[in-house]
Amino acid sequence: MKLIPIFLLFTSFVFAQTKSYYYPVEASLDDHHITAIEQDAFGRLIIGTDKGMFSFNGFQSKAIPCPKLYSKDILQLLRIKERFFGLNKTGQLFEIKQNQVVLIPVKSVKSHILRLEKGPHDLLRIICSDALYDFKLDPFSLEAKTSIPFYEKGKAELIDYCENEKGRFALLSSNELVDIDDQTSRTLPGMTGKWLMGQANSVTIFPLRPNSNISLQFVNKRFKNLNKLIGAFNHSVQKAVKIDDKIYLLSETGMIVLKYGEMRVNSVIVGLHVTAVFQDQDKNVWIGTHSKGLYCMPAGTYKMLNSTEFNSLDLFNKEIIAGSSSGELMILNKFGKKVRSVSSLNDVKRPNQAVIQVPVLLENELVKEVILLKSGNYLIVSSKGLFTIEAKSPKDLREKLKKNAARTIVLESPVKEFTPSDTNEVLFSNLEGLFTLDLETLEYKSIRYFNETIDPSQILFHDNKWYVLSSANRIFTIKNGKVAHEINFRENGSNMQVSKFKIYNNRFYLLTDKTLYKTADLNGNLERLEELSGMSDLFLRDFVVLEGKVYVATQFGLFEFKWEKIETNFPNFILGKAAGNYQKDHSTTFGSDNTEVTIPYELVELMGNHPYQLQYRLIRNGDKDQIHWSNTSLGLTKLTFEHLSSGTYNLELRLFDPGTGRFSRLSTTDFKIQASWYEDTLVWFVAGILVGFFGLLYLKRRKRLKKLELKG
Repeated sequence: MKLIPIFLLFTSFVFAQTKSYYYPVEASLDDHHITAIEQDAFGRLIIGTDKGMFSFNGFQSKAIPCPKLYSKDILQLLRIKERFFGLNKTGQLFEIKQNQVVLIPVKSVKSHILRLEKGPHDLLRIICSDALYDFKLDPFSLEAKTSIPFYEKGKAELIDYCENEKGRFALLSSNELVDIDDQTSRTLPGMTGKWLMGQANSVTIFPLRPNSNISLQFVNKRFKNLNKLIGAFNHSVQKAVKIDDKIYLLSETGMIVLKYGEMRVNSVIVGLHVTAVFQDQDKNVWIGTHSKGLYCMPAGTYKMLNSTEFNSLDLFNKEIIAGSSSGELMILNKFGKKVRSVSSLNDVKRPNQAVIQVPVLLENELVKEVILLKSGNYLIVSSKGLFTIEAKSPKDLREKLKKNAARTIVLESPVKEFTPSDTNEVLFSNLEGLFTLDLETLEYKSIRYFNETIDPSQILFHDNKWYVLSSANRIFTIKNGKVAHEINFRENGSNMQVSKFKIYNNRFYLLTDKTLYKTADLNGNLERLEELSGMSDLFLRDFVVLEGKVYVATQFGLFEFKWEKIETNFPNFILGKAAGNYQKDHSTTFGSDNTEVTIPYELVELMGNHPYQLQYRLIRNGDKDQIHWSNTSLGLTKLTFEHLSSGTYNLELRLFDPGTGRFSRLSTTDFKIQASWYEDTLVWFVAGILVGFFGLLYLKRRKRLKKLELKG
């Protein structure tokens, strides 16, 4: 699915602003008014809109038929255990069963239904303007009715309801807070209430405009004034939703996120008409909007530290060296804040060894590196090749470079990569491949792999070994001028496109187009940075690791991650039963004339990266030896097999994680193709007996005729 990331400015009170990340999800609901979101046991989102209901598996949305509803405008969806209930705009109560809508008549409810709620002991609670109704589900029947004290039609009707440890509370249109259990009523002082939120022993009352009017907290039968929401948008709150310890206030122009009880604004989303919010089983927050589709805010402890667009990151002495897209090179602290600007990497990494500032652009040459040799000469690494120049001092060298003085040629070919080490050995590359250079003798030799040229995109030196990431997506380990080991990510089943390769604390880190991996052994399985995997459609440009934290540069800024060991499960996989054009009594047996067998499947993977491969194999008559696994698209909905021979078939499917090398458990289904009459062994057995019998008769008759001829 196509994902387009968006970064929103989150503000809070008067303290420093932070940034966060969320992205719109292509669920084909952009022209819908999303009003409700829930999640089923398989992980699919059940989405209610003004045009009906849909299930979304991360790849596509599928409409849920609702022909019995007078209105397809869904107001609310509610999950109780594995059952889904809903309420539409005309007040019809319904349940979703087997992808169908079943109406639930509630004759005992006479007044307008405000909303549904999960009651104690998994009861369905219906909240009306005059009473609360609790219904048992099996069988569906009224368990209890609680009338709202001090209710007066048209004057004092219920507009919101909540519970806490102290009891049940109702907010009336007469601006009274009613304690239902104590049968007491209190007028709200100094504000007009609109929403109630209960937690522990307190109740928070929000006004329609929480930044223009005070909010109240009701604790120990007393009201307490709360601050206005400074920094929030000045628009009416249309819906209030409590998830865990956070309160989400939804508006036509955005969403305010508060931490309950503190009245502290954690974040503010501006620019969207937010109409629904939901937290899934993995703590990802899904945001429904009016005519802007569905959005996702991935779960995690990640932070966006700096909104500058960085193209490169490096590390030296616990400082981050960041190169911006504008060409500026700067030092950042561990909080992502700029400390100072620098002119080049050499100024940071080799301040006392730097001969001249590089790179230096001469008249027709780019000098990339200058190294002082033991002989006293200078080695020049440039776009023209490798040269040495005799000079008495750095000042003399600069003058000779400007005047294009006499040089001694080491190699006359443009140098691409040049990586020194803490020994006399240097690895460099040019258009002809990879080379090793001895800084004492200035002798160089080519490094090849089975007579194959190596084109490096990155060269690292670590623990007396060289590691080379090639443009062909391979990593070579080089020792003593020879390739000691090779890993080909295109041939080992992973097919990962590695863009950056680094080593920190004896761990190898590999940055791909979708996420970041690390491993202690390049031959072993990789560990994925799971939080980064859920942040879809970021362009991952570079990274560094500092004090156990990972800093990743993207097109939207610098992110900080904590690399935590997270136990992740494979996505849910739903495999249906086989169907065909000559199926026997709805079974999985097909006649011999059957030409096509279709097996439906559905993968539920809500996060946009989809770092998996779907593999299958079709086994006939239990013979697995010659059957290999094949790949198919994650987004398809069925597998089709045509003109199969007779036999018993077993279809196996699994998910493969190319980064970690793990496989999911197998999903299997069986079916059978009956044999044609000419494939029946009994028919051929009988035919063989008949042929043998008549052949025997023929031979006997012929033998008798020969005897008669001899006698004659």
